[in-house]
Amino acid sequence: MSDTDKIAELELILSNYTTIFIIFDIIFFVMILLGIILLIRFLKSKKNLHDSNEYLLYTITGQEEERARIARELHDTVAQDLRYCKNLLEKKNAAEYISQAAVLLGKTLSQVRMISYNLSPADITKKDLKVNIVNLCTSMSETTGIQFRFSMPDNTDYSFLNENDILNIYRIVQESFQNIIKHSHAYEAVILIRNESSSEEKGIYIFISDDGCGFDTESDQYGALNFGIDASKHFGLVGMQKRCQLIGAEFSVTSAPGEGTQISIYKPTPKGDTSHE
Repeated sequence: MSDTDKIAELELILSNYTTIFIIFDIIFFVMILLGIILLIRFLKSKKNLHDSNEYLLYTITGQEEERARIARELHDTVAQDLRYCKNLLEKKNAAEYISQAAVLLGKTLSQVRMISYNLSPADITKKDLKVNIVNLCTSMSETTGIQFRFSMPDNTDYSFLNENDILNIYRIVQESFQNIIKHSHAYEAVILIRNESSSEEKGIYIFISDDGCGFDTESDQYGALNFGIDASKHFGLVGMQKRCQLIGAEFSVTSAPGEGTQISIYKPTPKGDTSHE
């Protein structure tokens, strides 16, 4: 075999090896890429499972918390007033206490109505966010010492919200009002609902502010506002945040001691929706 033939044979062998190495590199790269994709999917599924378990825990805890709250309200208000009224009417001179008993029964009826309204408002509509919030503000203003004021520009468009969105937003606002009543020592609360300004993303913006005592969001007590499910000391805030997650809305809290609290909710307009352009 001549030198030329040997060189040609070596070039062919080298070419074959080069081709094999290129194919091997491509296969190796594809395998690494597939491995990365599978790992990402595994991590996502693990996160989804964690979120699902977390939400299940939140739901169960929320049910127990609500049952305990209703039991406390019934025991501390309704049951005690009815017991006192019963004692009055069992006296020998019960006729003298009829007017006092009537006042107590009227108060008890209002308390029962309030508990019932909070559980399932009779006037809630799943198709009109504005009507729901107006009714809620009116009810809360009439039954508490706090003035709840509502503001929404006439041209505000929330037609892209479905019934589930409206119901969850109502419950978020309702929970925020309950927090104001229980914790803020406020005299007034204001809820503003509007569309985006020129510099904001399209959607519906909800702001709930009060003039109450506020709190330190950086303290250990409120550290879970970053937002852990074990945040038992401010369960209402966690509940609001979880409901926002359910409907694809953003949730934030701004507060400081002595400066009141503002809750902000942003629900973006679905992509492709041009209803209020």
